Amino acid sequence: MKLTNMEERIHILHGQSTTWSVIKDIVSSNNQEDAFYVCDVGDIIRKHKIWKAMLPRVEPFYAVKCNDNLVVLEVLNALGTGFDCASKAEINKVMGLGVSSDRIIFANPAKPASHLRHAAEMGVGLMTFDSDTELHKIKKLYPDARLVIRIRSDAVDVQCQLGNKFGCDANLEAPSLLALAAHLDLEVVGVSFHVGSGCREPAAFNRAIRAAKGVFEQAQRLGYNLSLLDIGGGYPGGKAESIQQI
Repeated sequence: MKLTNMEERIHILHGQSTTWSVIKDIVSSNNQEDAFYVCDVGDIIRKHKIWKAMLPRVEPFYAVKCNDNLVVLEVLNALGTGFDCASKAEINKVMGLGVSSDRIIFANPAKPASHLRHAAEMGVGLMTFDSDTELHKIKKLYPDARLVIRIRSDAVDVQCQLGNKFGCDANLEAPSLLALAAHLDLEVVGVSFHVGSGCREPAAFNRAIRAAKGVFEQAQRLGYNLSLLDIGGGYPGGKAESIQQI
């Protein structure tokens, strides 16, 4: 694994090291005047291995907005993950590391026109939508884009619900949006959802996938052959937590 950002300090630590021991060592050096944080790069690699073992059919795409530190992004790039970008700045950041456009999903259902034009210029064609306004915007600015319809399916026990901001109703709104996309001759390739950040209810994924299945069937009736299911985020990430139940 090669990390190109030389401004970051990466140290190989012995097995007895803890977060606090590292912090104390840095502070006691008397050379640290700016704010800093400690990141366990090994934990990123371990979690990637666990994901690939437990969910081998699901290709991970890292949400850059979670932590866009260059070391984090470089490690994930070296591991071959994809990237979930919400803005042109995030697209530029990961592509600056050599990430190809086919490893990026522009996962912002309400994109500014300038960001949509930039995605077209950079060849980032996979993107989400959840409204008729977005479809008309895409038709005008990026008609060759490959679209993923985002549906709302909130977990009940969750740290942060996202359905109040993003996602259309799978039964009431998705059919008309798919019909509009077909009318505009736009390519829809899949369905996405996000049960909410910090999900503590594994059954929420069951409900969301079931709802997505209905959208797949509706799309098929319109002549689409969807091939992508984006199962969003919300997975536990603490050192004492596991994705096994999900």
